[in-house]
Amino acid sequence: MILINKKDVTRLLILSELLLNPECNQRDIARKLDLTPQAISEHFKELVAENFIKVVHRGYYELTEKGEEWLSRSLLDLHVFSEELLKKVYSKSIVAIAVGSVKEGDVVKYWFEDGFIFAKKTSEGNGVALTSAGDGEDLLIKPTGIFEAPQKGEIVIVKVPNVGEGGSRKMDLESFRELVKSKRKSIVVAMGIEALIACRKIGIEPIFFGAKEVCIEASHHGCGVIAVCSEDRINDLLRSLIEEGLKFEIKEF
Repeated sequence: MILINKKDVTRLLILSELLLNPECNQRDIARKLDLTPQAISEHFKELVAENFIKVVHRGYYELTEKGEEWLSRSLLDLHVFSEELLKKVYSKSIVAIAVGSVKEGDVVKYWFEDGFIFAKKTSEGNGVALTSAGDGEDLLIKPTGIFEAPQKGEIVIVKVPNVGEGGSRKMDLESFRELVKSKRKSIVVAMGIEALIACRKIGIEPIFFGAKEVCIEASHHGCGVIAVCSEDRINDLLRSLIEEGLKFEIKEF
């Protein structure tokens, strides 16, 4: 890694400066890097000897092909290193939904609500905005204090008879519709074709594929879930919810 060796770091800075400012000379670079004339002279002698740079005029130099290749390789290593470092930094950050306008550097308060993280500007908060965002936009924040972990979301299981027992035709669809209306913020998932059809009959297009996994993850994030489930799939769903430590209630219509 180039940052380990001080000499390589200085070499990187010199070559970068020559590439960006071809008109600069030793004196200019020494001043910019805060090096003595003697120190910069030694660096240039080594770079010329190793064919990283060549003299174009007294005191003026340009990169050779070898110098450009070394610089390119070193910059790529730095890029990979910095990218990994940024990932680590941002992995400790949180993406939230802005409530109102927020500017970079603002103190914000963030909290869980209905399965999502929201944040708003405030005089005393538990985070700092790392980006700016308008109302409803995605916002990156850095936690600076504690916050209340989300409560597990309420899970209501609606049992639907198997098709051999009448399926969706056996349900009290009006009562089912009222339940969904009363829990507008809950997501609706369907497990089994009978459950899917029951939802469609009351004008709801539920999450069908991966429904069980969505139900579990949404509840862990604090979001309410209405899990419409065909009778032959109930036991499998219940086992999973119990293993995850999630509470639920079962309704039949």
